[in-house]
Amino acid sequence: MTLKYRIAYLLTPVEFGGPEKVSLNFLRNVDRHRFEIHLVLLFRPWEGDSYFLKEIKKAAFPIYKVPVSMGQGDHLWLIRCFTMIRSLLMKGRFDLVHTHGYFADIITIPIAKLLRIRIISTCHGFASNDRKLKLYNLIDRIVLRFSDKIIAVSKEIKNDLLKYRIKESRIEVILNAVKTDIDKDVLLQNRQKSRHFCGFSGKDFVLGYVGRLSQEKGIKYLIDASKILKALGLPIKVLIIGKGPIKRELLDISEKNGFGSEVVFLGFRNDVHRWIPAIDIFVLPSLTEGTPIALLEAMAHGIPLIASAVGGVPEIIESGREGILVSSGNPEEIAEKIRTLYNDRSLREKLASAAQNKVKSTFDIKKWTKQIEAEYLKTIE
Repeated sequence: MTLKYRIAYLLTPVEFGGPEKVSLNFLRNVDRHRFEIHLVLLFRPWEGDSYFLKEIKKAAFPIYKVPVSMGQGDHLWLIRCFTMIRSLLMKGRFDLVHTHGYFADIITIPIAKLLRIRIISTCHGFASNDRKLKLYNLIDRIVLRFSDKIIAVSKEIKNDLLKYRIKESRIEVILNAVKTDIDKDVLLQNRQKSRHFCGFSGKDFVLGYVGRLSQEKGIKYLIDASKILKALGLPIKVLIIGKGPIKRELLDISEKNGFGSEVVFLGFRNDVHRWIPAIDIFVLPSLTEGTPIALLEAMAHGIPLIASAVGGVPEIIESGREGILVSSGNPEEIAEKIRTLYNDRSLREKLASAAQNKVKSTFDIKKWTKQIEAEYLKTIE
C-alpha cells in the first residue's frame, strides 16, 4: 500500500498574483492519493475571501486561517501567529511543511525546525519596494538557510540565494508552468468577444499587460512607449489586466499622455484566458521578475512577446527566437521593438509559434507538478 504524506502548505494570499497562481496550479494537479495537503493561510480578516480561497474551498482542501493582523493597534500579531502555527504543526502530525513567501518563511521555518518537521520553501523572488520589504527580505534570506530544500523559480533567484551563503545542494531550480492545451476555436471566439467588449476595432493594434499593478512591473514604460508609437501614427491600444497599489498613478500617466479610450484598465480577472487572445503583442516591461506566469500564459496562447531581460525571463525566451528581449526601464527601446513587430506580421507569427512550442515542451503543468512531488518525496524520505 502506498504511503500517504501529510503536508502543511503555508502562504499569504494577498492578491491573485504569481505565488497564488503557482499554488493553485499545483493544488489542482497534485496527486491527492499520495499527498494530503492542508492549507494554512496567513490573512487579513477585513479583506474577505479572495479568489484563491474560493477556489481551494471548491477543491475541498482542509483550510486553517491565521490572522496576521486584527487591525490598527494589534501589537500582539507576531506572537499570535507564532503560537497558532506552532499549535497547528504540533497537532497536525505533518511529514513536511511547504512555505511560500517571506512572511510564511520567517514565521514557520523556525517553528518547523524546532518541531523537527522537514521543510521545503518556494522562493518566488525578492521585490524590495520600500525599507520594510527590504528588511523582511533580508530576514527571509537568513531564515531560508534553515530550510531543508528551497525551490527557486529561476536561476537568477538561485544565484541570489547563493550570495547569502545558502548551500547549493539545498536549492533546486524548478521554473513555473501553465496549462498548454489551448483550443484554437475557443481562442478565436474569445478574441472576438474580448475585443468587442473593450471597444477595439479590427484595425486596432493592441498591446497587453497582465499582472500586479506595482512599481517593479514597469507598466509606466509600456504606456510611455505607446505614447511614442501614437505620435508616429500607429493605431495603438493598450489593455492592462490586474490590480495593485499604483493604478491611480497609471491612470494619471495615461491622461497626461493624452490617452482616453486608448488605454483600457480591466482590473483583476480570474478568467485571464478569455482576455489574453485580445492582445496582438504581450509586453512585460518589468524591472524585476521570477518566472512570470503571465508570460507563460501568453506563450501558450500564441501571442508574440516583448519582455525585459530581467530575472528568469531570459531562461524562458531567447531573444529573436521565442520573443524579443529589451533592457528594463527603456520606453524608447520598447517602442522600437513594437514598431518592428507591427510592420512584420511574418516575424510575429514566427516568434509566436516558437514560443508556443517551447511552452508545451518545457513548461507543461503536469510535468512541473511531478517535479515538485519528487522534491517532496526526496525531502521526506
